[in-house]
Amino acid sequence: MPQLTEHRLTNASALADALATHVSERLREVLKVQTSAVLAVSGGKSPIPFFQALSMTDLPWHAIHITLIDDRCVPNDHPDSNAALVRSHLLRNYAKSSTFSPLIDWDPASDAPDFDAVAASASDVIQKIGRIDVAVLGMGPDGHTASLFPMAPQLATGMDLGAKPGCLRVSPQTAPYERISLNLAAILNSDTICVAIGGGADKHAVYEDAKRETTNQYPISHVLRHTADVPTVSVWLHN
Repeated sequence: MPQLTEHRLTNASALADALATHVSERLREVLKVQTSAVLAVSGGKSPIPFFQALSMTDLPWHAIHITLIDDRCVPNDHPDSNAALVRSHLLRNYAKSSTFSPLIDWDPASDAPDFDAVAASASDVIQKIGRIDVAVLGMGPDGHTASLFPMAPQLATGMDLGAKPGCLRVSPQTAPYERISLNLAAILNSDTICVAIGGGADKHAVYEDAKRETTNQYPISHVLRHTADVPTVSVWLHN
């Protein structure tokens, strides 16, 4: 099992800056040997400072393709849309010349789409983009990552490493909205994974349990304790 590296920062701002530096350095390394790179990011409020810091980094963004780890099944202009968050906070400054492929494209003027069909379309997007070079994950207080929630009826399907890398619809039992999420096969098909974990004793305790426990009861454990040579995994925490 590859060694897990940890980076412990003093506060959220320091974490955002350090993670942006790490991700940008990794993307530069990829672009030394490839003509393009794929970056997959997570949503929610906590990545906003990271997005802002990364957008200010002078990279060959025209060669970088950005997509999402997961998204909520809401219209494009909804305040809880991860795609809207990326458009507002990452696709700006230097990064505005990148290419962005959302997982959900729901016109606010249209009725709700068939979310299983949306998941199938998102899988096509991920397979067309190709292998993810850098994936930035988060972790919830219940140990979920992406939208692979404990107790979700689709969890076993999402965690199946025999599945083709892609996306699935997830119906969380402990969080609002239907979701579209990368499956574990797609996440672990990445070359580099960064897991950003916010402050708080409860989250840190879950992380410590997840990296040690052997039953993989937490979805994040399957990332932290994966047994392949790649991807490399780094964890970023702050007090």
